Amino acid sequence: MKPNERRICAGLVARRECWSLTWRGRFLVLGLMAATLTFLVLEAEPFLAPTERVPADLLVIEGWTQPFTMKQAANEFTSGRYQRAILVRTIADLDDKYESGQFAGDYLVNLLEKYGVPAEKITALYPLVAKKDRTYSSALEVKKWLARQGMAVKSLDLMTMGAHARRSRLLYEKAFGDGTRIGVISMGDVAYERRHWWRVSEGVREVLGETIAYIYARFFFRPPDSM
Repeated sequence: MKPNERRICAGLVARRECWSLTWRGRFLVLGLMAATLTFLVLEAEPFLAPTERVPADLLVIEGWTQPFTMKQAANEFTSGRYQRAILVRTIADLDDKYESGQFAGDYLVNLLEKYGVPAEKITALYPLVAKKDRTYSSALEVKKWLARQGMAVKSLDLMTMGAHARRSRLLYEKAFGDGTRIGVISMGDVAYERRHWWRVSEGVREVLGETIAYIYARFFFRPPDSM
């Protein structure tokens, strides 16, 4: 029998002393929970969706984004800072161009041209979709293509959409290594208002999902050999 324990009914029932929160302790716990929730609401989306450019001649555009983002991407390119744009979109291993997803990628390229990016300055990469870590795999494809062209890139800017930005930059940093600076540009998502992302289900799914995915990429993802 443990100290401060009393048993009755042939030992089937025991009375023990235990610790519990006082009203002050409960108030403190509730206060910490409220502060955490407030921080998440106010700071999660800005943290996940930064725009932090670096001096670069290369603009990489994630091709899974929506067609409406291509106008913003083209405006970014034609600002005069870049010499080449690479659009990378993973596709399925299917012969049909439409079913594989390559047609959608070609459509995005056409939009870039429509909005002012010269065709000769656009490269479209269509790696096969990976079963896991798709962003990292796409980053490797960009790195390999640059190596085949003999292009030693010391920096690049990455354009993606919404709360995916910080995770995308992190995975590109892991793929390219310390020798390449990675900037990031987060394009807006029309599905929800950034300042009030918690008001619509799309925003809640995006921000909470990307929070979990970023934690995984930051603390648990271990890249294989990159080249």
